[in-house]
Amino acid sequence: MTNDRLNAPPSASTSVGSALVETRFIPRQYEPNYAYPLLVLLHARGGDEDQLVRAMPALSWRNYVALGLRGPEVVTRRDRPAGFGWGRDFESEDRTGLRARPQRPEAEVVRRALFDPDHDELGRLEEGIFGGIRTTRSLLHVHSERIFLVGVGEGAALAYRLGLSFPDRFAGVVAINGWLPPGFRPLAWVKSCRELPILVVHGAWNTRHPIAGVRRDVATLRSGGLRVAFQSYPCTHRLNSQMLGDVDTWLMNRCTSQAGL
Repeated sequence: MTNDRLNAPPSASTSVGSALVETRFIPRQYEPNYAYPLLVLLHARGGDEDQLVRAMPALSWRNYVALGLRGPEVVTRRDRPAGFGWGRDFESEDRTGLRARPQRPEAEVVRRALFDPDHDELGRLEEGIFGGIRTTRSLLHVHSERIFLVGVGEGAALAYRLGLSFPDRFAGVVAINGWLPPGFRPLAWVKSCRELPILVVHGAWNTRHPIAGVRRDVATLRSGGLRVAFQSYPCTHRLNSQMLGDVDTWLMNRCTSQAGL
């Protein structure tokens, strides 16, 4: 791999067979003969594929290859585009504390049932993510058993959904300032998920998604026998260096099979 390639800034692209725009983080002094852990980065609502890639140097310059993906939904605020989201299946049930989770109009539900029976937003989203992983593995040396999902906010809800639905495909889930997706029954796959490690980190002063709800999510997962590590921090919904440092330690411990956070 050329030095120009290693030092080039991340660039967005769309992989073959994927509907998701993506970008990649290549570690400093990339070693082609070393199988790197892969972090699949799922941004918060209103973010994009670069949101967590920009935070990778604060996590680690050297330890990981990372794949940043862009959610398929355009988020609008005041009638203007304001980033992207992962869809209403992953929105917080009550982001503002005032409004309920939106529902599709009945006419739209009927139209899709009659004229687009093969339409499956979640299936297409999953295929886009797995397509991005396949492309990354074809371009860079990735350890097949060290693929982690790392999500923030709404992206954490998607990370939960993917990790708990396909526990054999991932080495762990990191949920940052996030929540379990509404209507999702995490314990439906409890037997197959008990070996899937999960790290939950959350800002104690997060008013967008108060920590009380996160504690309930953690209790739900632990009641099914899942291995969930939880840590709160004196911060809001913003990432901070202590949080990212603990995430790095937890990931590295999973890769080396040591006891972690």
